[in-house]
Amino acid sequence: MKDFLKLYLPHSFSSKNQVLSLKLFLFLLVFSFAVWSKPSLIPKISPDGFGYWAIAENLSSTDGDAPIRPLFFPILIRLCMIMSSDHWQIILSVVHIIFHSLISTLLFSLFKKYGLRNLTSFFCTLIIGFNPNLLVYATYILADLPLAFLTTLTWYFVLKINESKGWDYKYIFLAGLFSGLALFTKPVALLMIFSFLLSILLKRGFSKKYLKISFLMILLNFSFFSFWKVFQVYQNSNPPLTKTSLIYGAINWTAIRSGYIDYGEGTDLHNRLIEKGQIEKAKSLDFKVSFTMDEDPNFVEVFKSVRADMVLANDKEFAKKVLDQIPFKIVFLSLSKWHSYFTKRCFFPQFESFPGMGNFTQTFYVKFYSYLYRPFLITMLLISAFFLIKQGNFNLFYTSYCLLFYSSLVVTLGSPHSGEFIRYRVWTEYIMWFISLLTIGVILEKTLMVLNDVKKNKAYLSNQVSGA
Repeated sequence: MKDFLKLYLPHSFSSKNQVLSLKLFLFLLVFSFAVWSKPSLIPKISPDGFGYWAIAENLSSTDGDAPIRPLFFPILIRLCMIMSSDHWQIILSVVHIIFHSLISTLLFSLFKKYGLRNLTSFFCTLIIGFNPNLLVYATYILADLPLAFLTTLTWYFVLKINESKGWDYKYIFLAGLFSGLALFTKPVALLMIFSFLLSILLKRGFSKKYLKISFLMILLNFSFFSFWKVFQVYQNSNPPLTKTSLIYGAINWTAIRSGYIDYGEGTDLHNRLIEKGQIEKAKSLDFKVSFTMDEDPNFVEVFKSVRADMVLANDKEFAKKVLDQIPFKIVFLSLSKWHSYFTKRCFFPQFESFPGMGNFTQTFYVKFYSYLYRPFLITMLLISAFFLIKQGNFNLFYTSYCLLFYSSLVVTLGSPHSGEFIRYRVWTEYIMWFISLLTIGVILEKTLMVLNDVKKNKAYLSNQVSGA
């Protein structure tokens, strides 16, 4: 590997500061590739993005879906607006790309820490840094990438908590702080702290000290969230949407996707589908389980016909009727799509992305990540779980898989359909790919070592025969 570095990198990269130089080189490489994916740096804007934009301009807004959006991301947008009222969108993209590059550099250090060599760590990190789905959301006015950044930092500091001999309050404070900021970014992180506390309990056992640090981390976790809720109460508003509305929406569309539209008869949502001429298509839908859980085109059309009206799509009365008639079955139907959290493929940068990249390279890039996501991601996660347990690396196993179980479960139960998983999975992609690639890297290095030993033995035997 040293010979490789001497040959392909400047001399400073093969000096005693090789690791530091590699980190800087890696940061710049990931940053440059991310900019290449969107050279204009003008982010894409979805309906949710316009909502965040509106809140950034008026943090006390109660219009539309503002009441369900915590303030961290709007505040980040506001700061970019303060820097430049004309170019704040470009500044936001640069901030996102810096977040992405920093996390990639952190993961490089972790690959090395868990036993991979420099070169293997470097290429495993590039696979994450060049991940097209992460790059898409790095240039998007959405909170998903900041949430992934904060969640990964929380995960990192929980790993540090479990590694320390005593209870290091520096790491405890930082884990609680970043978890709290994640919750202040998106409500999906509401109970994330408990998945981390469970991993600490499984790794370190129960004690009075554990109770104390749990209380401190929970307090830190809900501090920003509590401030936001007090702020909303102070506004004395009666918002049309709440976080509970999202749960109602998930119930409604799980029922409709599974062919139970008639259970909502007489509700506003049912009546609107009649008005839109979508009721017969809704009645034709049926429950199907598949590896990918791809949505029926008729369902997509029905869903899009009322999607713009979130209050209607999350009709409380429709959800109540469904719960009254099939309370347990609706949970089963929701969980039936759980596995597709790990089997969905990904989005790719489009339009102006990667100018000058040849057709062959772009085709390889697309196919490589498409197959890496499916079928290999879920396979690698299962292999990694086995290897981490076998190697006794319970810290990484508990901390990572408790989070992945929580995140996949809450997204599955809280999403109207599995087509949204590609976006909502961004939240934990850094961690999923780290633990997957770590095991692949270990297997690859051990395989190469065995092949090298075989080659040496053959050479030795050949020399012995020649000498005889």
